[in-house]
Amino acid sequence: MNQRARTRIATAAATTAVFAAGAAIPAAHAAEETPSKNRVLVVVVDFKDVKHPDAEAVRENARKDYFDGSQSIAGYYTKVSQGAFTYVPAAEDGVVGPYELDLPQNPCDAGAVRSAAAAAAEADGYTADEDYDSISILQPSAGSDCGWAGLGSVPGPNTWLQVGEDSKISRGAMVHEFGHNQGFGHHERDECPDGDLGSCTTAEGYSAKTPMGGGGPGVGFAAPELISRGWLPGGQAVTVTKSANFTLGSLYSGKAGGVRALDIPLGKDRLVVEYRHEDPTYTDGDGGNLDAAVEGVHAYLAPEGDYNRSRLLDPTPGEGEDKKDDAVTTLTDQGNKVEVEVGRSGDGSATVSVSLDGVPAPAAGSAKSGGNTAAPAPQAQGGQGAPVSEKGTDADAPAAPEQPKPEPAGTQDLAETGGSSTTPLIAGVGAALALVGGVFLYALRRRGRRA
Repeated sequence: MNQRARTRIATAAATTAVFAAGAAIPAAHAAEETPSKNRVLVVVVDFKDVKHPDAEAVRENARKDYFDGSQSIAGYYTKVSQGAFTYVPAAEDGVVGPYELDLPQNPCDAGAVRSAAAAAAEADGYTADEDYDSISILQPSAGSDCGWAGLGSVPGPNTWLQVGEDSKISRGAMVHEFGHNQGFGHHERDECPDGDLGSCTTAEGYSAKTPMGGGGPGVGFAAPELISRGWLPGGQAVTVTKSANFTLGSLYSGKAGGVRALDIPLGKDRLVVEYRHEDPTYTDGDGGNLDAAVEGVHAYLAPEGDYNRSRLLDPTPGEGEDKKDDAVTTLTDQGNKVEVEVGRSGDGSATVSVSLDGVPAPAAGSAKSGGNTAAPAPQAQGGQGAPVSEKGTDADAPAAPEQPKPEPAGTQDLAETGGSSTTPLIAGVGAALALVGGVFLYALRRRGRRA
């Protein structure tokens, strides 16, 4: 199967994720080992011309939103990684600042803000690498021309969040931007009518199966993202090497063990198949259970084995907030002689038959996994990257109180605000970044056509 990718890359002089000193994210650990902990320094900043109306309320809300309880960033990542990874406070008090930066709020210059915030933190006794692994900057949104609620380096140690005049932070933007720090790109989709992988074309809209694709904080990450970080340990992700039948448990089940995702060779690419079902053991901030809006068997293309650039393979036409019929029943790729057939799906499990190299899967009721026991390897991080533009995503609007409340998970339309994906996000980067030179911004949209 051939793939044609159209990648639009915006260039901006002296913009990179190496905005200042900062550590790359730690490697993933197996869930049964000691969790990998990323020390994040949460920094509240004011500008010369704009300040947070109630800095202490910002600090109090941030402590809770980052570190306190299951709904915090720490709790969410502990959940989706099955205890393999979490965020911990780098500062004893959890949050530092407010630091008044010697900068105006506008023009929006994330690089300059990052440099100034790091310098202020160092003057206060917090040194990158030595005292913290990541830095997360909270800045006031009132009057800002940034045009995003959040921003994150892909991958890397930097996040920026705008705080509303109500002193609150968008939880959806937080989960999304920290996902970028993990190396995850924006999660798009292809339309593959009737599951024919030889006829896939680029579709508008996003997958809604992950916070990186408009699902919001009420959904978990998709299986390719979990594979990338090594967050499906103990045989939960299986590399399919020969035709076999599988019983998949829910990707987020609240239970231990069992196969949850299949990693299938598709020429030079990988085909990842998962089963999703509501997880009653974890409730999101709006009161709904994790993955309550996601049900069924879903499939993703990982181009050239890059799980961080995976795309949903949607067997039905159409788009929009009411589109929920993208679960698969049959997938075929005649060129690579691969076929996937879903026998049963629902109530927390699904049966899936995989035929490779034109060899039919065994008859139903016969041998199950057929000796397929190898696990796909986690994906190595490629150093630090630049932040991706948030135009057209669920993190592209300032977190001001007048913003409408996000739709429930799985119903958000990320393209609602429009905007070009090639618009450079950061302008006027400060002199501290000039040594880095011109680099490419991470591509927001990788669109492919498969024939």
